[in-house]
Amino acid sequence: MTDDTQPGATLPGADQVAAFLRRHPEFFQDRPDLLELMRLPDPRGPAVSLLERQASILRDRNQELRERLNGLIDVARENDLLFEHTRRLTLALLEARNTDKLLRQLLQGLEQEFRCDTVSLLLHDREAKLLGEVRKQVRFVDPEDLPAALGPLLRTGKAVCGVLRQEELAALFQDRAEAVKSAAVVPLEHNGRLGVLAIGSGDAMHFRSSLGTLFISHIGQVLSRRLVEVSGPAANRHAQRA
Repeated sequence: MTDDTQPGATLPGADQVAAFLRRHPEFFQDRPDLLELMRLPDPRGPAVSLLERQASILRDRNQELRERLNGLIDVARENDLLFEHTRRLTLALLEARNTDKLLRQLLQGLEQEFRCDTVSLLLHDREAKLLGEVRKQVRFVDPEDLPAALGPLLRTGKAVCGVLRQEELAALFQDRAEAVKSAAVVPLEHNGRLGVLAIGSGDAMHFRSSLGTLFISHIGQVLSRRLVEVSGPAANRHAQRA
């Protein structure tokens, strides 16, 4: 019993005290001396006062917020760079007047702008007759003969990034597969499936699975439309007149 306790009075329990403080969060506003008397265990050292503990918590939260903000700033800067690279490559693809120039711009742009180590373009056999000179990174395949290993990658019709299985790498990159540690795979479609664009990197984190596919999907969409445009009858007639 303390000097302030009346004889026969029942002291409130811990739950009652906690409930009271929840109902009256301003209780300590006029009693700062009580806050200074409270001691809380600190895992980083000796017991500290409640005010010191609150200050420590606020510092930790501020540090966490700063780190999150810095992370968002880094992502924004990375997206700015990706947008600029995508813009330049898109313009180059739009300026191409024939398939050879289109493919050259694509391969050079991906290797230079996006720091890709290897690029593989698989086009369906039915497109082969429409294309002129092509480069070694371009292969023609029958849609029915696409390796079964690529099924899961192409089933959704959406671009994917990540570390691929060995059979997937072999199907996409053939003799260059061992050097590829991560890749982006982009189905090419425009009024039907045209083929697959595969971009490989020797860095396992370059095309990590958490990486967004907005920009690479955009490149795939532009490429698909340009392939149809420069390979179609109108393009052939233009080339003949030229």
